[in-house]
Amino acid sequence: MHDIESRFQLINLYDEIRIKKNKSRNNSIKTTLGNSLDDKNNIVFSAIEALQNYTNIDIFCEIFIKKNIPVSGGMGGGSSNAAAALVGINNLYSLNLSPLELMKIGKKLGADVPFFLFGKNAIALGIGDNLSSKPSINKKFLVLCPNVKTSTKKMFLKWDQVNQNELRNNMNPDENSFLTLFLDENKAIKKAFNEINKITPLKLSGTGSTLFYAYNELNEIEKTLKKIPTKWRHFFCEPLQCSPLLTYIK
Repeated sequence: MHDIESRFQLINLYDEIRIKKNKSRNNSIKTTLGNSLDDKNNIVFSAIEALQNYTNIDIFCEIFIKKNIPVSGGMGGGSSNAAAALVGINNLYSLNLSPLELMKIGKKLGADVPFFLFGKNAIALGIGDNLSSKPSINKKFLVLCPNVKTSTKKMFLKWDQVNQNELRNNMNPDENSFLTLFLDENKAIKKAFNEINKITPLKLSGTGSTLFYAYNELNEIEKTLKKIPTKWRHFFCEPLQCSPLLTYIK
């Protein structure tokens, strides 16, 4: 595990999860993306096992996830799914676990999971479980998603291999520490990034591959939209004050 310092901002781009008890006494995880994220390939499967181990209660669920958040894009899609599963199953099975207990379970699944259980915009320190709430950013977001999946584990291994002090000295203090590493790993994205960055100062989300720009009015990004490569997905997103998941956390 690595100590981190991250700014988390909730936006209105989300996956949809349906959870029900499974009479066949096994756990089934299916998504709109097929086998690559089904069953044991999905962090939600680990979330179920973690709940079983913590409570010593048999839990058997049939879960379907409609994926809208880009996979392996540094936007916390898997972590938010795991958080939602913990909360949903806690309610479905009347486990009566407190928010603190859910966060204790969640931090073992991944550094971003506690934030999604916290449910408010925050600064995260430590291994992601030291959270302090922050006001929402008021600007809108243009979210750019290159057709690339990034391994968080791989990026942290690369971080461990480089001269971190030299890397920090050569970048803006407000810049994502992984931006240079990510662009060096993805030359085609770097070329497009440099072109767009002349017009719009892009930021990297997480360890990549998602890039974003915060703006006030649509006319600010008209030129940027014309520069987006055709294979990239893009979203127009609004900031959220808090997560809809808080509705289900007691």
